[in-house]
Amino acid sequence: MPNELNKTDKVLFVDDELSALQGLSEVLSQQFDLFCATNGTDALNLIKEQAFDLILLDVELPDIPGFKICQQLKANPATRHIPVIFLTGFEDLVFEGQAFDSGAADFICKPVIPARVMMRMRYHIARKKELEQLLTH
Repeated sequence: MPNELNKTDKVLFVDDELSALQGLSEVLSQQFDLFCATNGTDALNLIKEQAFDLILLDVELPDIPGFKICQQLKANPATRHIPVIFLTGFEDLVFEGQAFDSGAADFICKPVIPARVMMRMRYHIARKKELEQLLTH
């Protein structure tokens, strides 16, 4: 079972809060081939150009709500397998429910603890790779 991360795993981190983006990006870029976007439009354009192993997505973006982006990804056969982890400042069961209803794999409240984010990313990337192996055999 693959359980280690490596720089070949492509991760998209989408957050309009530059301080959150910069802080977590420093940690993630040591472990992943990391791409960043500050709005939904840029994120969707990157997703069209790259095959990502995981997406970290803020709920509130200036142009397209994170829930809507996740729904679009899950409706598309080419992207539905990509795990989406929501990062948000809202500690609300309604928001968390909306995240999972939109197709999210996980939900983490800000401020984030980098080690917690890494553990959850490791888990979801490993599950994605296992599923891909099952589907190709």
